[in-house]
Amino acid sequence: MTVNTSGSQASMRTVPLGVNGYFPSFGRQTMSFLVLAGEDALLLDAGTGVSRLIEPAIRELLAPCAALNILLSHYHLDHIVGLSYLPGVWWDRPVYVYGPAVPLVDAEPEDAFDQLLFPPVFPTPWRAFAGPLEVRPVREEELRIGGLELRLWRQDHPGGSIGVRIGDELAYLTDTTVGDANVERVRGVKVLLHELWFTDEEARTQGLRGHSSFSAVRDFAKAAAVGTLLLVHHHPGRTNEEVEVLCARMERETAIPCPLPEEGLLK
Repeated sequence: MTVNTSGSQASMRTVPLGVNGYFPSFGRQTMSFLVLAGEDALLLDAGTGVSRLIEPAIRELLAPCAALNILLSHYHLDHIVGLSYLPGVWWDRPVYVYGPAVPLVDAEPEDAFDQLLFPPVFPTPWRAFAGPLEVRPVREEELRIGGLELRLWRQDHPGGSIGVRIGDELAYLTDTTVGDANVERVRGVKVLLHELWFTDEEARTQGLRGHSSFSAVRDFAKAAAVGTLLLVHHHPGRTNEEVEVLCARMERETAIPCPLPEEGLLK
């Protein structure tokens, strides 16, 4: 599926490439969302969904783009392992990786990449990738990528993660508990991508541990008066049918459109 918005910034198209947390399951990849605005291409996170960049329909969408920008929410493996796929899926144009740094998270991007993309874990150090790759640490709460203006903030998650708002078009909140302060940060946004890791029963029995539950996300989306809600970062143990039931229930209880976030293009 794709989600199209238009407003003060260039018309935007959002394509889910991976909607799972932790590991791929039931045909779903881990977190990555392609945001297209004119000739600007931005990946929100780089999980195993990055593998979809080699698919012909996605490559066609990216043909006009001179570079690939990647903004990471944090450095847990299910959000960055797709960086190791870049030599196989994006070899002919530059890549700019925007990595949150202290104080937005408790890490520096170069340190994280030296652990993931370096022998013996990976054969080629990331600094020696064939295609041009530039890492840009992000420490401030305002960021401009091409024609996109972004606002960032630190979230509640082990080691920290960042929430993202792109103009009035899109907000991306994953790997976080629901916080009242974020209501104003995303108020009125046209499309909200928000994680839903726990059912309410799971949250009661297991504890939140840096993630969000159904009722908390429901109340948050209603309070923020968002236009459309996409539930993401699904538990890999949930079947596609169970995810669909959660989306339908969320739509009933919020009266906010909550389409099933299928990966790839709307056919």
